[in-house]
Amino acid sequence: MGILSFRIKKIEGNAGEPVMGELKIGSSLPKIKNILEKEIGLAGNKTKVLSIEFEHKTKYTPINAKIIISGEILYTDEKQKEILKNWEKNKKIDENIGLPLLNYIFKKCMVQSIKIADELQLPPPIKLPEFVKKEEL
Repeated sequence: MGILSFRIKKIEGNAGEPVMGELKIGSSLPKIKNILEKEIGLAGNKTKVLSIEFEHKTKYTPINAKIIISGEILYTDEKQKEILKNWEKNKKIDENIGLPLLNYIFKKCMVQSIKIADELQLPPPIKLPEFVKKEEL
């Protein structure tokens, strides 16, 4: 099975102070904040799925700028009872499920962070490719 939906619930952005000197940009790994069981209507039937709440942060120092994206993934799996039980007990998720989820969240949030950084007139949180002049031999 897998990811049914990705939804951003909250975006927080702060342009910080004017840039003076060297700027450091740090993007955290996405953090899974909580996992809950939800019942949704899917293809006319009520189905139980996992609601995985996440947060992703990008910070710009020393100007105190930041971009924080919080959201939810609806996820279904044959082992979702086991996933939920493990989360409630240890606040951890199995690597085989967690790594693909974190990669998915990271990619989706990074695309949004690039857009938000542009609107806030901040450098993008990742190095984007650039065209350069071809040197003649």
